[in-house]
Amino acid sequence: MILKEFSDFLKENEEKPSVSLLYIWLKMKIETPAKSNVDRILQKEIYIAKNNIGNSLFIGKSPSGRNLMQSLYNFALSFEQQKMARWVHNQKANDFKNY
Repeated sequence: MILKEFSDFLKENEEKPSVSLLYIWLKMKIETPAKSNVDRILQKEIYIAKNNIGNSLFIGKSPSGRNLMQSLYNFALSFEQQKMARWVHNQKANDFKNY
């Protein structure tokens, strides 16, 4: 259910890089009051560490939280690869003639 919700967010914002969308989505889900079980799980498993400059770092609070972070990151990368594969598939051989 977490990947489904993240996937929907990625589909709504396909023009941006998936890894930066992961950052935006997690920050939005963790910093706002929980509205669903997905929000509650993310808030329970992932911690946002911030420095004085305002940079953020997402840290898994437990081994399951670290696995969740790794899975979300891998999913974001695979989504980006899928977008690239679709783009290459839609190109014609003549499109690469000048390269």
